Amino acid sequence: MKKIVFIMGCLGLLLVAACNKEVSENFNLYTSHPLNDTIWAKNDNIIYSVHNLFNNLTPDMIEDTFDVGSGKSLRFGDSLEISFEAGSCVDGRSPGSRAQGIAELQLLPLKRKGDFIRLFRSTVAGNGSLLETGGGYFIRILKDDKELSLAGNATFKLRFNDVDTAAKLNMQLFYGKEDFPVPVESIDRTFFWIRDFDTTPLKTWEKNSNNPLIPSYSGYEMISKNIRWVMAGRYADSTQPKTKLTAILSPNFTNKNTAVFAVFTNQKTVVNLGADYASRSFFANNIPLNSAIKLVSLSKIAGNFYLGETTISSVAKVTSYKIVPAKTSLKDILSYLNKL
Repeated sequence: MKKIVFIMGCLGLLLVAACNKEVSENFNLYTSHPLNDTIWAKNDNIIYSVHNLFNNLTPDMIEDTFDVGSGKSLRFGDSLEISFEAGSCVDGRSPGSRAQGIAELQLLPLKRKGDFIRLFRSTVAGNGSLLETGGGYFIRILKDDKELSLAGNATFKLRFNDVDTAAKLNMQLFYGKEDFPVPVESIDRTFFWIRDFDTTPLKTWEKNSNNPLIPSYSGYEMISKNIRWVMAGRYADSTQPKTKLTAILSPNFTNKNTAVFAVFTNQKTVVNLGADYASRSFFANNIPLNSAIKLVSLSKIAGNFYLGETTISSVAKVTSYKIVPAKTSLKDILSYLNKL
């Protein structure tokens, strides 16, 4: 199975003081560690191990082939179906030319909160608003090792189930907005979601097993005008005031080797915290007060993996939270993320 390769095509003085005090007085340096690097980076760089961590976490593709000239409906198990009409794909090397022949379809699921973490994809809109998701997919079509795109008037249909709950009402179609050029085998720091112009709620469907031993499930049907990142989502409905959330780790865990995520307990919402160089901390804005969340840190230092978790039953207005990572294995990290 192939790993995904994304083809070419971010506190005041009081908080700074508080964070420095927390680190110096309450954390122990790992002085025997072979890479005891406590220096934060002002600018991101692909050479930092956090990007290698991203590549370690990226899952394998779901793959199949079909004739793009005649189109096809492809099924994967009972719940995933994707359909392309005849002649709906365009070869980018020949603008306007409809692709013909056998092409490779590649899919990556974004079904669980852990999937969004593995792919460093926050459920956040371009204006910073939080989104609740029912799931989504990364979709790519390759022919002769070149990526195809949809023709201007073409669409494809995607059906998949919501793995956590019954399909939610008022979900809408969102597309992923990637950086340009798309980063190759590294984290896309600018990624966000854009709602489709058609804000009609997605159709939902249900499959009843009629067997008490076999669970029933339900999901979403979307008609998409864009390929690559698609998601069933809606703006998170919260009347609570919003706050800035800050996470502090011991000095060895820097923005060069660590990523931190806020994972909401009662809804499928994931936020990748930004790095605040001035305070040597990680942060996220627009977190509703009183939210129940987990802060999850993932790190790779000198070939070793670390996992940290802090449970917050109710987010407070002005505060910071500590995360204490523990050394673990990549296998255990993946197992942990698969259960989120």
